[in-house]
Amino acid sequence: MEPTTDVPDTTPPERPPSDDRPAAGPYLRWALAALSVAAAAIHFGFAPAHLDEDWAHGGFFLVLGWFQLAWAALIVARPRRSVLALGVAVNLAVIVVWAVSRTSGLPFGPTADIKEDIGTPDVLATLFEGLIVVTSAALLARPQLADRPMRAPRVAFGAAAVIALLAATGASAAITPRYAGSHGHGTEAHDEMAGHDMAGDDTAGGHTEAHATTAAVAFDGDSPCELANPRRSAKEAKEAEKKENDDEGHDHRGPTRQKAIDQATFEKLSAEQDLAREVVKKYPTVADATAAGYKLSTVYIPCIGAHYTNTSLVAEFNPSTPSELLYDGTDPASKIVGLSYLLYHPGGAPEGFAGPNDVWHGHSFNGGLCMKEGVVIGGERTSPEECEKRGGKKAALKDIWMVHDWVVPGWECSWGVFAAECPELGGAVGAGPWAEPAKR
Repeated sequence: MEPTTDVPDTTPPERPPSDDRPAAGPYLRWALAALSVAAAAIHFGFAPAHLDEDWAHGGFFLVLGWFQLAWAALIVARPRRSVLALGVAVNLAVIVVWAVSRTSGLPFGPTADIKEDIGTPDVLATLFEGLIVVTSAALLARPQLADRPMRAPRVAFGAAAVIALLAATGASAAITPRYAGSHGHGTEAHDEMAGHDMAGDDTAGGHTEAHATTAAVAFDGDSPCELANPRRSAKEAKEAEKKENDDEGHDHRGPTRQKAIDQATFEKLSAEQDLAREVVKKYPTVADATAAGYKLSTVYIPCIGAHYTNTSLVAEFNPSTPSELLYDGTDPASKIVGLSYLLYHPGGAPEGFAGPNDVWHGHSFNGGLCMKEGVVIGGERTSPEECEKRGGKKAALKDIWMVHDWVVPGWECSWGVFAAECPELGGAVGAGPWAEPAKR
């Protein structure tokens, strides 16, 4: 018989998963760290805006950002299975929260049940977190991946470098003023009752989608509206003016570009506005409005006027029957300055006027407006406690939508016919457009 020669088995034995050995190679863990740092940068960039809305919302962004930075350090310094598992659990939870907030709205907090808009920064952050989850889960499921020898270290290094570069570029772009300075909620409407707290608090606000192709009154802080209710610095004002925002809420004031319409739409819109102008002739003063059943719902507020509402007209849209009329004061002889269509419309904004430029807004942010006997006495940022001190109660006006229509001769809004604010309307809260603006 031929002698047999034992051939040694050179296959490395499979090692059981252990938290005492590296769970990822050097290039892969640096790529994971870059993704986590990029996601953290985006969360830090948007934390100030969320802190301005609600401390818990902003605090969540800060805590998440710090966790993602710490996890990036851990995955480089101690790439163990427990670190991978922690990354999967936390990032997956964040992705779920993001998905719920963009599809149905979170069930708690100041934006409860409000569906937030999907934007480039949050999509990028979610993409980075998703890559972390998928890669970490694969390493947890197949520990032997970490043991495979690197056949092309240069390729692996190049891939890790590209991932890190793309993550850094994406995060840097996401936290520029174009995004971070304009972040808002889809239905965060009438911030402080169109940005103006009735009790004379520090008024912050303004309206989104003030439509005008060109503006006779510039958005530079010098218009009567802006002087009466300053909110932003000149630099922020210019940034907001450049922004084209299709949100339903109100995060900035100033003109934005009109969307194009065809001839048929233009002719239909013109006919609707002719009907609206007839309303102006019908109710020239507050006395005419109250005689027809309209009741005071807000005192005079710079930029938007005094609102008189007829709740019997909120069931359907009709250019001839606006449910709100806007005046330059609350005296019986006060003159009309604009119209407003307030509608109850479940399931989203109504169709309204012909064309895409009548952007409707709601009043459900942070529990809604502060109301007392049918009159608004505080904006949406007013806390329930402050509202109670004023003798009112917060009212979340769910499924209630509004759009302004500036068709009164002499008050054709320079920021657009459907602008949420009219820059010519200055003055002081409760006094009228001719009063001296309150000192801020």
